[in-house]
Amino acid sequence: MTSLPTTKAGFTLVEVLVSITILLLVIVTPLQIISRTINTTSFATEQINAWFLAQEGLELTQKGRDDLVLSNFKQQINPPGETTPMAQFLADYAFCFGAGGCGLTVGNGALAPTSIVNCTVLSNCKLYLSQVGGSDRSSYVHTATGNSVTPYTRVIKMVATRVGGAGTNVREIKVTSTITWRTGSLIAGQKVEVTSYLFNVYDSN
Repeated sequence: MTSLPTTKAGFTLVEVLVSITILLLVIVTPLQIISRTINTTSFATEQINAWFLAQEGLELTQKGRDDLVLSNFKQQINPPGETTPMAQFLADYAFCFGAGGCGLTVGNGALAPTSIVNCTVLSNCKLYLSQVGGSDRSSYVHTATGNSVTPYTRVIKMVATRVGGAGTNVREIKVTSTITWRTGSLIAGQKVEVTSYLFNVYDSN
């Protein structure tokens, strides 16, 4: 009786390694693409938010100036002895003309800025997401209590140009609104900066 040799089929080590490599490529590559897409989308969202917050800073300064002008008109155009709109603006927003700049927010159903924060200490001007809801006009405020922290800090700086030097009427005010924030674990901080000018159209001081 003749016995036939038994043949054993299987995978070689090389075949197993090649299979594992292909499997890893199939799984890891899409995960890397998804991860990069999420990071890119998150960064783009932060940039858009920062740009709108910087723009809001400019609009708050203009609103503050315009409200003072309208209030002055209601008082029959600067009665004798009363402060002019521009002089009142320079006094109310004194922090904004300082080296550290200021932070502005609108709250409590008001129209003009109701909170003017000194940004000499930068942490004072960190922005928080308001949890008050409909009773607050601003979604982002400088009040930490009861609100959610955000990565953004907003600083508004103003520089006044006078017609003929010190003591004369203010001709224009350069307003710069700067948003800074840090994305994830990036070492370098991100920044968005916008600039506008408030002109003294009524030539008052």
